[in-house]
Amino acid sequence: RVAFAGASGTGKTTLARWLEKKFSLPMNPVGSRSVAQDMGLANAYETDANGRRVEFQTRLVEAKTAWEDAHDEFVTDRTTLDNLVYSVMHGAAGVSDQYFEATCKGLHRYEYIVYCPMAVFIDISDDPARVKDMTYHALYDATLWGLLHRFRPPEVRLVTMPFAKLEHRKDFLRSLMAPH
Repeated sequence: RVAFAGASGTGKTTLARWLEKKFSLPMNPVGSRSVAQDMGLANAYETDANGRRVEFQTRLVEAKTAWEDAHDEFVTDRTTLDNLVYSVMHGAAGVSDQYFEATCKGLHRYEYIVYCPMAVFIDISDDPARVKDMTYHALYDATLWGLLHRFRPPEVRLVTMPFAKLEHRKDFLRSLMAPH
């Protein structure tokens, strides 16, 4: 069970999809876009304009963890902690104790969390729905890093992606997935 963590544009989805194909792992289909669409919105950023950020983040974590709980093996391109960071970035006052506990509990399903730091690689140019402000991404990255170190369960292995080039990233993941 492999989960990727990191700011937008750090290559998480590309790497998760590669793992999905290479190792025949089911990819968690639940994401911000699918939940926003289920809510009748074009994208996750519209939740703020509609006053529905708390509802959106709650539905996202519930759907994500339900899917992950139903699978023995999987890959996902965002951890539940990533979802918590988005909630904090868009209004920490909306983070309830129940939501906070659900995001931390979701971490227990992962065997590996592969953190993709923006200092190694970031490209936000290909998605018009992404925030383009690099300060926003830097704050996201720093918040996530701190929360990963504070709330990651000790049995979950945290590894940092050290490479920018895709082929080197794939080699790193191959070695991670090799039988021990």
